[in-house]
Amino acid sequence: MMLLPKVTQCTVCNHDELNNINQKLIAGASVRSLADEYSLGKMSLQRHRTNHLPRHLVKAKELQEMDAADKLLERVEGLYDKALTIMAKAEKEKKFQPAVSAIKEARSSLELIAKMIGELKTGTNINITYNAEWIDLRTQIYNALAEYPEAKIEVAKALQEVADDDTEIIEG
Repeated sequence: MMLLPKVTQCTVCNHDELNNINQKLIAGASVRSLADEYSLGKMSLQRHRTNHLPRHLVKAKELQEMDAADKLLERVEGLYDKALTIMAKAEKEKKFQPAVSAIKEARSSLELIAKMIGELKTGTNINITYNAEWIDLRTQIYNALAEYPEAKIEVAKALQEVADDDTEIIEG
C-alpha cells in the first residue's frame, strides 16, 4: 500500500476573520500579536504571510508606500525651492547672514533629496579582503573542499566575485 503525503489546509485561509488578518499582516502587524488575537499559531501566520497573502493586497500596499514616498519627496523639494528663493532675496538685499542660513538649508534639503532617491549612500565601507580572520576562514573553506574539486572551483569563483566588489556597505 502506497502512503500519500498528508495535505493540510492553511488554518489562516480557513479562519472566519481571514480578511481582517490579511489586512493586519499587510499593515505590518506582528505575527505574535495576531497569533494571540486570533488564536492561531505563529508559524501558520508566517507561512500564510509568505505563501498565501493575496498579491493584489501586497501590490496595493507597495503602491501606497511609493505614493507616500513621492509626496514626501515633493515636500522636501518644495523646501529646497523655498530655501533657494530666500537665498536669492537675501543676496539681492545684501543680507549675507540670512543668505548663508538659506544656503545651509538648501544644502541640507539637497542632501536629503539625494538620500531619498538613492544618489547618496550612507554607511561605512569595510574591506575584509586582507583581514587575517577572513584569510584564515577562506583557507579553511578551500581545505575542506579539497576532496570536491568542482565545488572548490565554484566556491572560489563566488569568493572572487565578492572580492572584486571589494567593499560591503554597512548602514550606520
